[in-house]
Amino acid sequence: MNAAKRLTIDWSSPDALEQIIQNIKNPLENIISVSRSTALHHKDKKDEIIFSSSKEISDIIEEIIVKAKAKTLNLTFRGRPEIFDIYESNENVRDLCSDEINPQKITKTDQDWLINLEKEIYGSITQNELSLYDLSYKMAVSERQLHRKIAGLVYLTPNKYIRVLRLHKAKILIDNYIQKSISQIAYAVGYNDVHYFSRLFADQYNITPKELINSLE
Repeated sequence: MNAAKRLTIDWSSPDALEQIIQNIKNPLENIISVSRSTALHHKDKKDEIIFSSSKEISDIIEEIIVKAKAKTLNLTFRGRPEIFDIYESNENVRDLCSDEINPQKITKTDQDWLINLEKEIYGSITQNELSLYDLSYKMAVSERQLHRKIAGLVYLTPNKYIRVLRLHKAKILIDNYIQKSISQIAYAVGYNDVHYFSRLFADQYNITPKELINSLE
């Protein structure tokens, strides 16, 4: 009986908590399975599996503690779309919207739709050309409906909405010390032109990626 392969945790992801739970769940299931097994009679082998799985859980917990102490981890399930937090904390994003976003007036069903949309965008964020056709297909709507839905909920065009999320992800990569190379940050969020990326980032955050990185050193 082999321990399940540990998944890499993206600590900056909105799904970080779900990833942590899955990583703990796998070795925990190994411990339970071995403990209940009557077929595995070799005590040393059983102890080895339990020790290995327990250490795996312990290592994950240690990582959580380190991240929590560094205040780089928000261990919460996504209760609402990230765009709400971005909108509320960023004046430039608010100016970008054609009207005021009021989360209290958006139904739970529509909020869940936005959360799923964000998940699809983040899942393809490294693509330079994120196809709206593919995105609408994954969201089970037509491209026209995708435009209308996004515009009706957050008052942005799909391309502007995607751009806001790309740049938000880039800022997380910098703030959490995940990446210090501006070119690698740009590529990680789907921009092949580093200068263009830096200009867009400055437009959204009033600071260039280089200035932000230097301010954190």
